[in-house]
Amino acid sequence: MMETIESINNKIQAHVPEPVVACGRLAPAGTWGSFGLRKLSPAAGFLKQRSANKKAGQLSTRGAMSKNNRQTYFALTADKLYAFETKFSGGGIKVLGQLVEWNRADLTVQTIPGKLATKVVIDHADGGHYELEATTVASKGYNDPLLAELAAAAS
Repeated sequence: MMETIESINNKIQAHVPEPVVACGRLAPAGTWGSFGLRKLSPAAGFLKQRSANKKAGQLSTRGAMSKNNRQTYFALTADKLYAFETKFSGGGIKVLGQLVEWNRADLTVQTIPGKLATKVVIDHADGGHYELEATTVASKGYNDPLLAELAAAAS
């Protein structure tokens, strides 16, 4: 049985001590491209995904390719951005741990819409630079509230 959006959001909210304004799932930027490239050349697809994982930095725990079932869920509150490592299991997603808790005031965010995904670039005041993407094709609008909130903060 497919887990509902409400169920996923409730699981994420349970790990955040304040009300969540928006929730969504982001992957390393370039994940869609590496998926397509892997069909033509598995080695080239692997290298592209490895590069994408590095650009996501601490916001992805996938490593080179050994943790394909890992996803990063984000939760925005009025003042903070939280990121959580999750994995899929028989009962839906399972939150494995918190990756970051950042003040939104310390972040600069860009959203760049594309055909299959929206690229999300996060720059932290400490110099950290992170490149991710939110799937927009076949996502049934799940990431729309997160993308809207990030875009609003950027303008």
